[in-house]
Amino acid sequence: MTKILSLFLLLIVTQHGFSQTCEETSPYKVGMTLEYTNYNKKGKELSVESHSIESVANEDGNLTIYIKSVEDKEAKDYILKCINGDFYVDMSNYTALQSKDNNSAFKIKATGDFLEFPDNMEVGTVLKDGNIDLAIGDEDNSASIATMSVLNRKILAKDSLTIKAGTFDGYKVSFDYVFQMGIIKFRGSGIEWYVKGIGIVKSENYSKKGKLRSSRELTKITNN
Repeated sequence: MTKILSLFLLLIVTQHGFSQTCEETSPYKVGMTLEYTNYNKKGKELSVESHSIESVANEDGNLTIYIKSVEDKEAKDYILKCINGDFYVDMSNYTALQSKDNNSAFKIKATGDFLEFPDNMEVGTVLKDGNIDLAIGDEDNSASIATMSVLNRKILAKDSLTIKAGTFDGYKVSFDYVFQMGIIKFRGSGIEWYVKGIGIVKSENYSKKGKLRSSRELTKITNN
């Protein structure tokens, strides 16, 4: 259950965004790699993710970015889009999970909304909510096992943040989430730092009592 919740939280903190003209400001090129490091509540390193840009489709300056992420030797593919300066994370593609048993016909997949970062954000801007459904099954039959809602997304401040990957000017964003599996329900909140042209460079996950659960940080950008 903890593993599934962690995978759901990953979708919240891995959005990317661009300035007004996607084609001109996008840093994403084929072969580029972004490294994210996950930490526990005490700051101990838990895992490192490598996100490599596989291809970038350009249609009239709007972009569709195909990315492969690898964590603990497990690979997942997902798609990001930038349309007229607004950036969208396809939650279903980003959290499409497969059973660790490669011989099993049953898969765990997520379907849901896009999480959006509009180009014209200002302090106080309220962002759209997002919802997602996690189901297990095969190609013919599946059953929902959990849902998650990302709520109350709001721009708190525009400031500068220094992390291992560099110093960035961006937006500090707060959000709440509700994760439900049957009668079991988790509530929590988070803070993330969003940078136009790069995306989320740091995030913190808190319990409903306000205690830090985990954090995630962009630690390296490599251009091949």
